[in-house]
Amino acid sequence: MLDGFELWLRKIVGPLFMGIGLCAVGVAEEGWWLPFRLLFAVMGMAAFWECVKETWKLLRSKESAKAQLDRLEDEAWRGQA
Repeated sequence: MLDGFELWLRKIVGPLFMGIGLCAVGVAEEGWWLPFRLLFAVMGMAAFWECVKETWKLLRSKESAKAQLDRLEDEAWRGQA
C-alpha cells in the first residue's frame, strides 16, 4: 500500500513544490515588472498542472505501484552509471 505513496512522492512532490514556489515568487515580488511576475505565476501553474496529469496517470495505470517503483529505481540507477 505504501508503494503507491512512495511512487507519488518520488514523481510528483518535487515538481509540485517547484510550481508552488514559482507561483509564490510571482505573487510576492511587488517590485518586479508585471510581465515577469505573470511569467513566474504561469510557469508555476504549468508545473502544478503537470503534477495533476502525472497523478491521474498513476491512478489510472494498470501497472502495479511496485512495478512502477522498480522501473523508476532502474532508471535512476542507469542514470548514475
